[in-house]
Amino acid sequence: MGSSVGTIYLLKRAELAVRGCMDGAFAEVDLTPSQYFILFLIKTGGASSSAELARAMGMLPQSMTELIAPLEKDNAIVRRPDGANNRILRIELTAAGERLFAKATQIAIRMERELLAGFDERELARMNQVFEALIATAEAHSHHPKVRSVAKLPTADKKPKGRKPPSTRKSAAAARAR
Repeated sequence: MGSSVGTIYLLKRAELAVRGCMDGAFAEVDLTPSQYFILFLIKTGGASSSAELARAMGMLPQSMTELIAPLEKDNAIVRRPDGANNRILRIELTAAGERLFAKATQIAIRMERELLAGFDERELARMNQVFEALIATAEAHSHHPKVRSVAKLPTADKKPKGRKPPSTRKSAAAARAR
């Protein structure tokens, strides 16, 4: 017999419960889970600029600036102009950032082990398969930001939506006045 609540609701509850645990655990090294993910993306080459980080984490660039500011202030990261485009600031881990990432990774591994201790290998493998399939489905969905941003790009044969040219507005206004 199924649950009286939806699967997506349970997924969100699980995310919030796990995040609560991770918030407390990462407080040991003065990080948030989002800041750890930033360090992870930088370390693994998943992103190297604020814009790339924002896209990878599904957030606005302005929000990313707020998240990386404490990391930069604490000398965990450094931002340097890109060699090919000075308007892009590439983010790198400093030696202090490498040490922080190593400590935080040990915390993440410990927390994963503790939170998943009640599941056997088969259950974990199946859970991972389900999550991977859900991620792929969600990222291909028409409401996903990646899909919406691609759909909004104007094509050569399609003019961007917006206001009518001034000459059209004048004639429409003149027609209404008649």
